[in-house]
Amino acid sequence: MAGKPVVVTRVVDTMTDNLRPTRAEATDVANAVLDGTDAILLGAETLTGLHPVETISTVGKICAE
Repeated sequence: MAGKPVVVTRVVDTMTDNLRPTRAEATDVANAVLDGTDAILLGAETLTGLHPVETISTVGKICAE
């Protein structure tokens, strides 16, 4: 509403070590999109995580849905 960009980070933090996000994390991603977030920043999940490609794919699927 204020015209400032909003970036959300650390929404799927457990995917640093796990193949799937928790149900709460998936809900957080979906709610961020529904609330009009401009971007979702994946940091440690993709930089040092064990499943970077799956993390990006999962977040992308949640956003698209």
